[in-house]
Amino acid sequence: MAGLETEISRLSNKDVKIRRKAVRRLFEMENPMALRGFVPLLNDSDFWFRNKSLEAHRKWAKDADDLLPLMKGHKRLIGELLQRIDAPEIAKELLEEEDHITRSFAAKNLAQVESLHSRFAADLHHSVRIIAAENSSDKDLISSLIEDKHSSVRRSAIASAAKNQLQLEEKTLEKGLASSDPALRSLIASLAVHSGGSVLEKVCRDTNPKVRKSIADTLRREVMEVDERIDLIANICPEIIVRWLRSRYDPKASSLRWTMIENTTINSRTRSKLIEQMDGRDDVDEQRLAIVSEDDSVLVQLAASNLSASITELRGDE
Repeated sequence: MAGLETEISRLSNKDVKIRRKAVRRLFEMENPMALRGFVPLLNDSDFWFRNKSLEAHRKWAKDADDLLPLMKGHKRLIGELLQRIDAPEIAKELLEEEDHITRSFAAKNLAQVESLHSRFAADLHHSVRIIAAENSSDKDLISSLIEDKHSSVRRSAIASAAKNQLQLEEKTLEKGLASSDPALRSLIASLAVHSGGSVLEKVCRDTNPKVRKSIADTLRREVMEVDERIDLIANICPEIIVRWLRSRYDPKASSLRWTMIENTTINSRTRSKLIEQMDGRDDVDEQRLAIVSEDDSVLVQLAASNLSASITELRGDE
């Protein structure tokens, strides 16, 4: 401790060489208590000492009291430090700053304060509005941010809506679908699976692979049985339902599978994959399989023939 006090006292020495040596020694000590010695250097006439004082604050500042000396002229640095220091009152002050980077840092520190989300959403800069989009679960606020002029804000708002399973109005979802960004439309697709109806129909007509994958992934996670959404998707984009039907053999799923297999308007590759899904099962409807085995598509015929042979082998027939 004596060494620490000695070096701190040397920071005010008239000899610049002694002062510089004291700075170096204090950093070598790695003692956070040295920070108080660097506070006066924030206003030093020498840039090197001012810079070292800022470095010391970056290194050792730990609470709101340590940040207060930086309020004059170093508010962006305070913003950076707020990412690891909880100082809500100081953060609220920084929300008034003209510098959007400082406001963004402050908003991140206050991200969990729901009462401030509407304030973030009204900010002039998208870096602050995006904090509201990422952290709010308020349906009305998220809906307004989905219509934001900046794509990053729109994307974050839609991601939050999907994460929180918000039931957004169809007109809001449709505006999101108008985006040229497939990543954003894929997020809308996840929400559309929840809502169903005309929005889901529009999403299913999107041919982008990201959008279709989003539909398929959401179906697998959240839809456990055949319902009107599954029927709708089966009619518009049967390829997605093939993935959903895999490993599903309850009566409704089996009925849908056969309906799709027998639907000659569906491409033969999709129909053959549905037939292949029944390989290894002993409850296949052999009458329907016999009819399908005479299909006009060679690919469907081959899949049906292979399934028939598999059934025979499974039963041990000659």
